[in-house]
Amino acid sequence: MRYFFKVTNGVREVDLAGTELLDENAARREAVRFAGELLKDEPMLLDHSRLLVSVRNEDGSIEFAITIRLEVKAIRSAEP
Repeated sequence: MRYFFKVTNGVREVDLAGTELLDENAARREAVRFAGELLKDEPMLLDHSRLLVSVRNEDGSIEFAITIRLEVKAIRSAEP
């Protein structure tokens, strides 16, 4: 089955070609790899604090989505 990966991080990038994969589990693994590679190659993608990769099947139905959020909190240590 062909799966289509859409990236949203302030700007949408739509996959028009898709990727032929064996099943939904293979599509999940590919989506995780894809998101990781995107962040490795372009870490500034999280400037919008969220990266969303949604995956559609050939019928156009959303199978699932992966969301990666960046949350930065100041951690204050107690001074002795």
